[in-house]
Amino acid sequence: MARRNTAGDQKKARRENGVVLFEDEASFQLDPTLHRTWARRGAQPRVPTRGERKTAHLFGAIAIDDARFNYAFADVFNGKTFLAFLKLLVHRYAGRKIFLIIDNGPCHNLNAEGKAWLVENAHLIALHRLPPYSPELNGIEGVWKATRRAATHNRFFANPSERDAALRLTFRAFQREPGLLDGHVRRFR
Repeated sequence: MARRNTAGDQKKARRENGVVLFEDEASFQLDPTLHRTWARRGAQPRVPTRGERKTAHLFGAIAIDDARFNYAFADVFNGKTFLAFLKLLVHRYAGRKIFLIIDNGPCHNLNAEGKAWLVENAHLIALHRLPPYSPELNGIEGVWKATRRAATHNRFFANPSERDAALRLTFRAFQREPGLLDGHVRRFR
């Protein structure tokens, strides 16, 4: 779905008391993400690491109209966990039809059970794919960047629980103050 279709989906969503959401997945390693920082000349900053991958997998969705953010941790990215996230979104937006804009990630390929669920719930949710290789058209990409900046850049986590707690804290801040994310979706309105 190209950017020009987003406006049409928004009009349709308004007519049907629906909501347009951008969806994407992100992974966060236990190792810190190193980023630019201040340091005295000649004193290179050091961030300790455990050298372990231990990845946190997350699904996320952000609403175009009010920057409302939803997320869910997953063990892996596949059709089964994607379907579970779709069901979570339908539950959270009860009474409103969801127009979900997705990329072409392999986890978005649902199995027969998932496809049957989508057909059964077509009055509650509709999936719209972005063109291949077009992350600039997905409003949630900036959310992952903001998450890394707020939660994981230049930080040491002793274990996955600490990292996940930092992610949850950041996501709760996004949910309490949607204005923190509004700039990522404003251009799609």
